[in-house]
Amino acid sequence: MSKKKALDVLKTYWGYPGFRGLQEDIIAHLLSGHDTIGLLPTGGGKSICYQVPGLVLPGVTLVISPLVALMSDQQKGLEDRGIKSYHFKGSYTPRKLDEAFRNIRFGAYKFAFVAPERLNSELFQEYIKHADIGLIAIDEAHCISQWGFDFRPSYLNVHILRTLKPDVPVLALTASATPRVKKDLAEALLIPDAKVFEDSIRRNNLHLHIKFTPNKERQLFRLLSRLKGTGIIYAKTRRSCESLADLLKNNSHSADYYHAGLLPDEKEQRQKDWLSNDLRIIVSTTAFGMGIDKSDVNWVVHWDVPDTLEGYYQEVGRVGRGGQEASAYLLFHQQDVARLQKGITDLPNPMHALEFYNRFCSRFQIAVGTGEDTSYPFSIVAMANDFKMSVPVALSYIKLLQHRGYWQFQESSQIWPALEFTSKPLAWEKLERQDGEMLIQLLRLYPHAIHQPARIHLKKCAAMAMLTPEQFERRLSYFEEKGLLKYLPETSGSSITLMDPRPHKKHLHFPKSFLDSWLHSKVERAQAMLSLLKSEECIFIELSRYFGQDSNLQACGKCNRCLHDHYPDEHKVKQLLSKGDTIDDIWFDLNCSVDELRKFG
Repeated sequence: MSKKKALDVLKTYWGYPGFRGLQEDIIAHLLSGHDTIGLLPTGGGKSICYQVPGLVLPGVTLVISPLVALMSDQQKGLEDRGIKSYHFKGSYTPRKLDEAFRNIRFGAYKFAFVAPERLNSELFQEYIKHADIGLIAIDEAHCISQWGFDFRPSYLNVHILRTLKPDVPVLALTASATPRVKKDLAEALLIPDAKVFEDSIRRNNLHLHIKFTPNKERQLFRLLSRLKGTGIIYAKTRRSCESLADLLKNNSHSADYYHAGLLPDEKEQRQKDWLSNDLRIIVSTTAFGMGIDKSDVNWVVHWDVPDTLEGYYQEVGRVGRGGQEASAYLLFHQQDVARLQKGITDLPNPMHALEFYNRFCSRFQIAVGTGEDTSYPFSIVAMANDFKMSVPVALSYIKLLQHRGYWQFQESSQIWPALEFTSKPLAWEKLERQDGEMLIQLLRLYPHAIHQPARIHLKKCAAMAMLTPEQFERRLSYFEEKGLLKYLPETSGSSITLMDPRPHKKHLHFPKSFLDSWLHSKVERAQAMLSLLKSEECIFIELSRYFGQDSNLQACGKCNRCLHDHYPDEHKVKQLLSKGDTIDDIWFDLNCSVDELRKFG
């Protein structure tokens, strides 16, 4: 009966005649009340695996996800289908939290999206304990593994849900995981008996190409003249995204860039233009594309080599989701190889990373024993300049400290306005009456701001004071100048959230066992990427082996290595040379031996 209900739900809300791949098996296992781990390739329909059973089961499905944008996209997709869902975002007073759970309970909501950081709140945990929850779904579950490529310390709290709701089935979902990460998932989530459903990482409609070329720019333009439809170009840095997008636009391509440095409105508009095909090419850093339901992306190009095979596989998986034939090109030259090799030898100095932590805390005046669960916005470029180091070095320190669990780094985040009182009400008696009254009202609204920064509702506070938001911010800045409070305006950009109070200097350290494992993991991932670049074996065989799928090592027959033709056709080569193609062009196009080609040059 449950299987029939699930199929009816799929047809009613999504219009699909049947499930794909392992979706049906995963859903059936969940509906029988069992914990489940689902490893499905990017574009394999992971969200269906919790959304369909969430509609069949009674109660609310609690969805844990790492990115606000990802949750917003998934929530919008459900709302567009007439399915009520709630997204916990922003600041919640006890009253607002109570109101939210009442709305969920009595408003026929079926899904609630939550960032893992919110699970730190004991009050939130208390509400979860008494809520009618039918399913717990953990998206991007690889983030819980300290040895995964995208570890997030905030995910370490997700096991609390198992304790709070021991009888509710748990579904952990991710696109790919190495054997070590798979083991971590079951242990860290407290679901040791979960059944693992692992689909092949292979996608029959995906054509992978890894191409060496000394002239990336020339080959990219030649590629773009042949590639049809919408696509993504991935670059490593914001500067690369901007310069490459400008280069494309100056050569009459419909293109724009997307990265964490854009304002929220700019991000939304560019994503909207790309989704509607008003913009053909988006040049982006790695986060773009996560959770975006766009089935007609036909190609992706890596302008820079990803740092890990996990990152590469995740990004190539964003094409061909509609089942159409799709292509992924990775362009590399000797500088890319040198960068990866440098990453193995030039590892961050652990002692310098600890110094970076203390300098960061000093910059934001975070005293020992304070700062827990507080987010601090900053510019990575400005901070690197102030600390007299390069941005890559600063990032390496930040990520090492994140792996140890000291903080959570968000490259792209929106920080809501906050204030913290730095004076006592007694000092306000000497102020002008209206200033003193405003501070008293703020204290009543945010009493915990006496001890730590508290998020505020800027428009609500401004209306209370009968001011515009701009006028109200000017008053707060005035109070800050007088030493009465500290005001943190709303920002978008990078941020760091401390996972625990700042420790005393003598307790700040990296255990040898941690460093040994971290270094081994980092080197292992870099070497795996280098191996992929240098190999002549089928690309999907290389990926299958890395992700522990050794039982299926047949060549795909579609990647450029499977189609490699060692001896080029002499007539064809001479014809192309006469048209003005270079040896590099012909090598790039014909996928043949460069040594053989030179015989005709």
